[in-house]
This record gives sequence, C-alpha cells and structure tokens, in this order.
Amino acid sequence: MAIPNLPALCSLEEFLKHDYDFIVVGGGTAGLTVAARLTENPNIKVGVLEAGAANIGDPMIMTPALYPKIIGDPKYDWIHHSMPQKSLSKKMPFQQPRGKGLGGSSAINYQMYVRGHATDYDDWEKLGNRGWSFKDLLPYFKKHEHFDDPASYKNKPNIPLETKYDAGFHGRNGPIHTSFSTWRLPQEREWIAAASTLGEKMGSPMNAWCGDHLGTYHSLSTIDRSGGEADGTRSYSVTGYLLPNAQRANLRVLTESLVERLVISNEGAVSGVEFEHGGKSHKVLVKKEVVLSAGVFKSPQILELSGIGNPEILKAAGVKTIVNNPRIGENFHDHPATGFGYEFIDGEKSLDAMQDPSYVQSAMAEYGSTRNGPLSSGGAAMGFVSYADLASSSDISSLQDLVLSPDHGGHSQAVKELLAKGIASKDEASIQIVLLPASLNIEEGYEQPKLLAPPPQMVGKNGFFMAACIARPLSVGTVHITSSDPKEDPEIDPAYLSHPADIEIFAKGLQIVDKMVSTSPFKEKIKRRYYPDGLLDLSDKNAVETYLRDNVATEYHPLGSCGMGKEGVGAVDDRLKVYGCKGVRVVDASVIPLHVSGNIVATVYALAEKGADMIKEDWGL
Repeated sequence: MAIPNLPALCSLEEFLKHDYDFIVVGGGTAGLTVAARLTENPNIKVGVLEAGAANIGDPMIMTPALYPKIIGDPKYDWIHHSMPQKSLSKKMPFQQPRGKGLGGSSAINYQMYVRGHATDYDDWEKLGNRGWSFKDLLPYFKKHEHFDDPASYKNKPNIPLETKYDAGFHGRNGPIHTSFSTWRLPQEREWIAAASTLGEKMGSPMNAWCGDHLGTYHSLSTIDRSGGEADGTRSYSVTGYLLPNAQRANLRVLTESLVERLVISNEGAVSGVEFEHGGKSHKVLVKKEVVLSAGVFKSPQILELSGIGNPEILKAAGVKTIVNNPRIGENFHDHPATGFGYEFIDGEKSLDAMQDPSYVQSAMAEYGSTRNGPLSSGGAAMGFVSYADLASSSDISSLQDLVLSPDHGGHSQAVKELLAKGIASKDEASIQIVLLPASLNIEEGYEQPKLLAPPPQMVGKNGFFMAACIARPLSVGTVHITSSDPKEDPEIDPAYLSHPADIEIFAKGLQIVDKMVSTSPFKEKIKRRYYPDGLLDLSDKNAVETYLRDNVATEYHPLGSCGMGKEGVGAVDDRLKVYGCKGVRVVDASVIPLHVSGNIVATVYALAEKGADMIKEDWGL
C-alpha cells in the first residue's frame, strides 16, 4: 500500500509548538478512534502521543496471516510478562502481547471480528453503568464497521461459506472493514456439519453479530475485501481512522514518545502530560482533557505513576499519593485458553503446510499477484456453547454454588450473581471454541513464539488445534506499578485459574472438543490426537484439572484494569472519568467492567466511538 503524505505525523518541534484542547495518550485501537472523532470539529485541536513507531504500510502488519511473526517481535510488541502464575503447575511468567506502535493491538491481532452476546453488555448496565447495554452499543458497532459483503468479493473463496449473516446488523460505511476470509481451513465445513448434530444451538446461528452468537460458524475478520487497492490487507485503526484524516490541520501525532505521568495538581486537576522523546523529558498542556488510551497495562500504570491509586501500592513504589482511588489496577481479567491438537489424515492440508518452503513461495506469489490465498487469511472457524447445554442440573447447581461461595475471591458479589445466573442459561455463552488452522504447542503456552510454532511431533505434518476458551472467567487479577520508573513494566497478574469455577467450565469445554472430533463427517478427516498423545480420561476430574493447570495460554483479551462502575467499585464512572480527578478520562479496554464472550477488538472500537461521543457531549462540542 502506498504511503501518502501525512502532515498529522509530525516532529517533536512541530508537536510542541501547538496548543491542544485534548491530548490522547496512545495511538492504538481506541486512541486513534477518539482522535479521529474529536477532530471532526475543525475548531478542536488534538495531539496524540504514541510510544511506538509509526510502522505505516509495513507488510508484516498489512499481510493478514503474518501476525504470528510479529507477536514477540519488539518492533511491534511490548512483550510484557506477567508475574509467575501460582495457580498453574509450571509457575511460569506468561508473555502478554500488546501492540507497540500506531494501531496498537489492532496492528498485531488475529483479526477476528466478534461481537459479544447481548447479555454481556446488558450486564454492564445492570452493574450501574448507564447507557452501556447492547442496545446502546449497537449503533457504535455499526458506526465503526464497513462490512464487505461476500457477494461482491474480487476473489472467490477456496470453499463455500457455511455461515449465515444479516447485513442489516452490520455497518456499511464505517472506517474498519470486516469480511469473511477467502482462504479458509478446508475441513471447517465438516467441523460445522459435525458440530451441528450435537445440539439444537450448535449449528450456524442466523446472525452471530446480532447479540446471539451461540453455534458454530466462520468468524468475520478485520480485513479489507472491498476490491480496491487495499483488498486483502489488514484493516485497523491506522488505515481506518488515521490515514483518511491525516490531512487535518487540527490533528498532530508524535510517535516514539513515552508518556511518563500526568501533570496533576494536589487537588487532582489534570492539566497535561510529561513524556520522553529522544532521551529527553517534555511537557505538553491541555485546555480541556487528557484521554488515556494507553491500554490495559499502560493506562493504570500512568495513573499510578501520577499519584492516582491505592496509597499503599503507590508508597511501596515510591510515588506520592495525590488521589486515593484504590480500584486503579484492580479487576484485571483475561480469556484463558486450552485445548487439544490433532493431525489430519494423509492428503489433507492446513496452514502447517507453511513449514514447506516451496508452499511458502507459492503462497507469497499468489498473495503478491491476487491478494488471495493462505497469506490473506485471518480469523477462524469458531463457536460458542452454553455451559447449561453441556451439564446436568446437578452440575449447574454445584457450579453456581462454587461461583457464589465467599471462600473464593475474584469478582464482586454483584458480578458473581450475574455470572451464576448466566451459567444456568442455555441462551448465554460460557465457552468459546476456536478451530485454529495449524498445530500449536500448548505445552509452551506461556511463551508466544513457542506456542505458535509447530510442536516437534508435527514437523512436516498437517494438523490443527481446537481451543476451548472461558468466555467470562471467574479468575480476576491485578496490574500495579512496583517502581516509579515509567520504563519499568507494571506487575501484571492475570491470576489464571485462581478460581476453581474456571476449572469446571474448562472441563466441559474439553468434553465438547472431544465430541466434535469424534463425530462424522469431521472425524474421518483426523488421523490422531497429537497432544496429549496419551490417554486422558475426561471423566476423571483430577486428571483433567492436572491437564488444565499444565496447559493454558492467553487468548490475548486482557481488560478491566480501570473498570467502570459505581464509586468504590469502579476506577472510572460510566462517563469514563477517573474518580477523584478532573480533566482525565480513560477510553480503552481497561474500562470494560466485565468480560465479553469473544474476541474484543469489535467491542473496543464500539467503546471508543461511544467514548468520543461522551467527550463531545460533556464539552458541548
């Protein structure tokens, strides 16, 4: 893709000579969305500070299937690490990938475009967050989306699309293109057919983006298939929100600028930010607000470095407390994933064929000439299953008791009651199943390059990995600074499997995976299970728990560390303003109060669109 003239991307000198109404910290998924919407008003001046590089037009980002090569690369990824996970057998720190550079994690993600279940968002409102129900958010899902209808694709798919959809529930004019991949794992047709026989809600839903996504289908992806110059490339916040608006005289973006802390008075009034660029510290002031869109790890870190947080944590890190807000850095949770790996019968192909240099050369040639083929692929066949559809009434009752028990921490009692109710509903998703089109090394789930590489037993072979993921985890962790140095990562604790209810939900996930691969016509495509290669009795609770605590990975969906909620429960209010402060609000995944079933990029775009409107409303813009 050609790189146009981009006057918004400026030098330090150019950035500092302007006055700003708003400073947006973080030029990622949410930050560029907010900046684009605020600068629609030519009288409003916005500056964006991004710690990473611009990386505009980089083929590693723009080529959809190359995402495994950029996760773990410090050019594109912060490569955060969690603290050792004490509830897992290996007690290892986990890599926590987050995008570094313009576009943030929308530049390095798997591109799966999934809306959560309507209940997920309705529960946000039930927790006291006015205006955050699914009905309230649906216009913002549509506003950011540019749905490319398969009927108009330039390239024909390698297999017919088995997924139903209703274009009326999608946006057609938004900045972010969504599409169905034209290269899909050939065996997904048999998988969907097999899954459809396992229950009333296991086939393709009528429209998985309408607020009810139970069933199996092929995910949409944030890939442009509009037929133009960008056809077959990643659509992300840079291509959607920055490049079309880079000529605006009221928008300035400075990359490679690490925000160190907020400029804040002793009364909690925020008037600007301090940042490091080129080895020197600088200060920029704002007339109206600082918008933190630095992400689930950096937004709470910046707040705490600025003296906003739990006084005990701040004191231990050598930071003076200015605003006592003990909910900063709490409520952090992530989707954990596990599953089984399988080898296809001879003659069946998957993306494991990319191990063969001649296949890679062929795929590169096809992508270079047509923007089609394996390298154009994003997303995967996937589905959602309710726990209640897989469990007996006694199982459901026991799990509800476990969720509500005061013996286990995690969520607030109000959240636990919502989750316990959902567990008993056959209309709510508890488990996400993802048919990944290559073999994975789940034993190495804590280190991303090793996880995404073919395991030794699958070198030269073709297979797949079927993942089971907890849609609404009970385990809750934290993100907190331990140092006053902005360049030192905060201590990240996702607390994977710290709540025993997650084990029970995962166990049902493994059982449905096993049923799917044992059902025709999918089972005829499978030679063997390569991992685990020995016997695993899924009726033996102890054996299953041992397997789970040995074999967990992140699904890359961390959120909640500045969760919205009522004062004393949330770090920010339902207008996303930080409690105890003036002149700062948070607009990114960290404000999400309770996890959604599915990949989160669609939700983050919708949240950012709504957040931008809130800012406009509050300032009368």
